[in-house]
Amino acid sequence: MLCHWEKLGVLGPIYELIGQGMSDQEIAAKLNFTEVTVRGCTSWLIHLLEYENRADLVLCASPTQHGTWGLGSTHIAA
Repeated sequence: MLCHWEKLGVLGPIYELIGQGMSDQEIAAKLNFTEVTVRGCTSWLIHLLEYENRADLVLCASPTQHGTWGLGSTHIAA
């Protein structure tokens, strides 16, 4: 069963921006979401991917870590 954020398709773009080192506030501004939505998605990703904290998620999401974004999201133009 898909979670709310998966249905909306926001996890991929948020995951990508986390990998770029952006804060929740910066991600919210870039994607026109509330900071609460971004925090909820970040928490869900940490839980879903079984990480201990945001730092682990950032490391995993970093394009330099794998050369790809990992969740199959499309690149967001700056």
